[in-house]
Amino acid sequence: MLGNTLGRGARLTAVLLAGALAGTVLTAAPGTALAAPGAADPGGVTTAVVPSGPGMELPAASFTQMAVDEASRRVWLAGDRAYPDGSRDGELVGILYGGAGRATASAQLAAPLSGVAVEPDGSKVYAGQSDHIATFQHDRGSLDPLDPIAAPADDCGRELVHTGGRLFFTSRPSVSPGGCADGLGSVGVAARAEGGGAGEVFYSGAPLHLEGGPGGLLVIAPERPTPLDDPDLGIYRVTDGADGQPLEFLGERRFTEDGTGPGMDFRDADFSADGSVLAVADAGRGTVLLGGQDARFLENPYTPLPQGVAPTAVAFSPDGKWFAQGGAASGDEADLTLAFADASIERQPLRISFEDEAAGHRVVPRGMEFSGDGEQLFVVTSDHEGTRFWLHTIQTREALAASRIVDVTHGPTVAGEQFRVTGRLDLDGLAPTGTPRITVQRLNGAEFSDLPPLPVAEDGTFVLEDVLPGEAGNVQYVLGYAGDEVHYRAEYWLVVDTVEAPSPVARGGRR
Repeated sequence: MLGNTLGRGARLTAVLLAGALAGTVLTAAPGTALAAPGAADPGGVTTAVVPSGPGMELPAASFTQMAVDEASRRVWLAGDRAYPDGSRDGELVGILYGGAGRATASAQLAAPLSGVAVEPDGSKVYAGQSDHIATFQHDRGSLDPLDPIAAPADDCGRELVHTGGRLFFTSRPSVSPGGCADGLGSVGVAARAEGGGAGEVFYSGAPLHLEGGPGGLLVIAPERPTPLDDPDLGIYRVTDGADGQPLEFLGERRFTEDGTGPGMDFRDADFSADGSVLAVADAGRGTVLLGGQDARFLENPYTPLPQGVAPTAVAFSPDGKWFAQGGAASGDEADLTLAFADASIERQPLRISFEDEAAGHRVVPRGMEFSGDGEQLFVVTSDHEGTRFWLHTIQTREALAASRIVDVTHGPTVAGEQFRVTGRLDLDGLAPTGTPRITVQRLNGAEFSDLPPLPVAEDGTFVLEDVLPGEAGNVQYVLGYAGDEVHYRAEYWLVVDTVEAPSPVARGGRR
């Protein structure tokens, strides 16, 4: 008989096996936002907004940047910790998101602390102080201070970027208390270990923002001092510095080409995985796409944030699969959308709202980064006042299209005899990216067996043929689909009670 109800022990086994089928753990860690798979409608209907789960509240009372360290599987954040007496300390925190090791690595520094960057191999972490760049050696959760890097004075919040093998940073002294809108700011580059090339490479009368990209790409984006200003965003590539110039100019862009209307109101930027596209979050225009090599305007095929949501952040995943847009919404509107980076895949994005005292209320500027494998999106949110911050980990697989194993039927369940099961794999809308297969696991008491995977026909049907165990009892089959590039995983539990074969009647015996 087909069973739809599992006991407590069987349910636990189901969860563990399902995780093995998909190669993931199904239970959500603290600070993880999970959405129901299939929430998006492939038919083009606007999808429902999914409320986020609670986030991991951060100790910091300020935020400027975050950096993902794929080598040691940590998210690094630099900010100030505020105390009840009004004093503040700078704190560099690395939060482990995978692998083994201490859950956090931290170091106390002087306040203010702003900006963070990490070496590609995870060996060094950099954090911005007001009169230098603090440097730490990182090894399995331990931070050991190294010699600081000289830098001009900064009173307005540094940004740090490691790209093209070099560390770049902003500096901006205030000319008066609260005078960060005035004065001269700069972009500096640290010297390499083999020497050469340290110094300032760019100056501006406006506060500056940095973003690195693949192949040594670097964006320098000024803030807009007044609504009438039209800042000039520039794209560069890091060179070997043999000619004394560590940056090669590639292109520039003013958002108001005819000189009228408001200029760029920068909030965040990020390059696509191949560097061909630069996405810019503009406070008034939403997401603007530029050519990553020449800064020309590109058509934007992505579904925008809802009307009235102020854009704050953009992020492409390094694996080239995902594109996320973050913002500050009111009420239950979506603060974040997660979509396929390949806009030709016609599917509505996953929409998530942060509207909770344990989750924050908005995505902060420059507050989104993907893990290197694209499987997780890290999002920093804040309260309305910007004094409390939370870190969310969103599993990108939740944005995949739904899949189901349906129409499962079976023949006689006689112990020791042939057993036949038929079913169908139902995939929402999108065509699979490969030939689907159904994995099969059989549980018979304490015995566990992996059976050969089943091919799936073009109409989605599949057939399982097996020989049941020789003794009557309860047998369970776990049918699994591990998913593909565009579809979420699926599983189906088939529980049958087998019966003894009828006793043969001896020839010539009495009836």
